[in-house]
Amino acid sequence: MPRLNEYEIIDLLTEAAGKLPTGFSPIGDDVASLTSTPGRLVLKSDMLIGRTDVPPGMSYRQAGRKSVAMCVSDFASKGVRPKAFMVSLGIPRRMNRREVKSLVSGFKDGIREWGPHLIGGDTNEADDLIVDCIVAGFVDRLVERRGARPGDLVVVTGDFGTTSAGLKILLEKASCAPAFRRAAVRNVYTPTPRLALGIALRSFFSSAMDSSDGLAICLHSLASASGVGMRIDTLPYRKELVDFAERNGYRLDDLVLYGGEEYEIVGTVPRAKIERAKAVARSMKSELRVIGETTSDGRVETSEGDAIEKKGWIQLA
Repeated sequence: MPRLNEYEIIDLLTEAAGKLPTGFSPIGDDVASLTSTPGRLVLKSDMLIGRTDVPPGMSYRQAGRKSVAMCVSDFASKGVRPKAFMVSLGIPRRMNRREVKSLVSGFKDGIREWGPHLIGGDTNEADDLIVDCIVAGFVDRLVERRGARPGDLVVVTGDFGTTSAGLKILLEKASCAPAFRRAAVRNVYTPTPRLALGIALRSFFSSAMDSSDGLAICLHSLASASGVGMRIDTLPYRKELVDFAERNGYRLDDLVLYGGEEYEIVGTVPRAKIERAKAVARSMKSELRVIGETTSDGRVETSEGDAIEKKGWIQLA
C-alpha cells in the first residue's frame, strides 16, 4: 500500500479537525490561534513514542487516541476543560496510507470523547512513530500539586494495578482468568481520563495530579510539593488482582503502587469537604475513594509504618 506524503497527511488532519468554531484560525496558516477567555491559559504537552508507549496489539487508532488521552488526563486532574490541541507527527517510512489514516482516526476519537478542537501541528519523517500532542484550555482556578495541609484526606478516582497487570499479560504472557484479562487489556489499549469528574471536583481538591506514572510517584510528588507527609491506610485495587498476583508470582503492592499507566486522579481533599465531594462523584456514577491522610512528618508510608518507595513508570534514568 503506498505511503502518504506530508501534504496528504495534513489534508487528513484538516479533515479530522472539521469545521472549527468562530474564533479559531483554520488549519493551514503558519500559526494557530484561538479566542482567549477570562482566567488562566493552561497548556500541556506529552509525547507518545511507538517503542515505549505502544504495547503489542495496540492499533494505530488506539495509539492516536492514547496520545490525546495522555494530555487530557493531566487536564482532568487540574479541573480544566481542554479547548484545543495540536499534534506534531514523526511518521516512520514503514507506515502506509491505511495506518496513517487509522492514527488520525484516533485523534478524531479524542475530539468526540473529550471535546478539544484540533487546530494544527506539524509532520516529518522519523525512525519511530512519534506523536507530540499539545493541549490548551482556560480556567479561573487551577488545582495544583501544592496545596495539601496536614489532616487532609488522600483520595483516588479508581482502582490501581489492573493496567500494570494488562501490560504484564501483553509483554510477559502472564496468565489470568478471561474476564480479568479483558478488563486489564482494555485498560492498556483504551485509557479513559476522568475529565468530567475532575472538572466537577475541582473546588474540592486541595491538591491533585494525574496518576499515569504510578500511585507511589503521585503520593511522593504531592507530598513534596505541599510540604506534608502521607499515611496510606488502604490500597485501591480490584479483588481479581489478588488472584492474578498469586498466580504469576507478582507482589500485589508492586502492581498497585509502582505499575503506572493508570489514568486516574490522585489528590487531597480537606476533611470538611469529603462527604460533599463523594456525593458529587456518586451523582456522576463514579467513586471517590479515601485511601489515607496527609501528615506533618514528611514521610510517605503505610499505616503500619512501612515506607512507600518513590518509584513507578519512569522511562529515563
